[in-house]
Amino acid sequence: MAAALNKPALALPAALLSHFAADVVPHWDYKIPGGVRGRLKVMSVDLILSLVLLTILAATVDAQPWLVAAGGLLGIAPDTMWLPFFLTGNPSKTHNRRNLLHLMRRPHSWIQWSETREGLYVEAAWFVLVLILIYQIHH
Repeated sequence: MAAALNKPALALPAALLSHFAADVVPHWDYKIPGGVRGRLKVMSVDLILSLVLLTILAATVDAQPWLVAAGGLLGIAPDTMWLPFFLTGNPSKTHNRRNLLHLMRRPHSWIQWSETREGLYVEAAWFVLVLILIYQIHH
């Protein structure tokens, strides 16, 4: 999103909001077997691939590299609320209404109406479409 807009005042809030727009679209459920170790392995690979792709994008589009990087990080920022669960397997008292994580996760869960294994195909198609649009705008 930030790469497409290339104006920080618009791009950074749009990058953050794009996370929630993407959550409305059916996507992969990210349920990883193998306990904490399995989750850490998959999350590490996911993070490394994401950072590599973000670096490639920042280096190859006609946009400010720092803005592309900041937009990418803001785009994934809302999912950091799940980090305690992924690291420990413990849902962090998500049902305690006074808990900040519960307050943040509740609306997030409402918009994620379709997390399935088949959602990976939707994510892949969305990824390709967004890349095509970004490169069309900047070339």
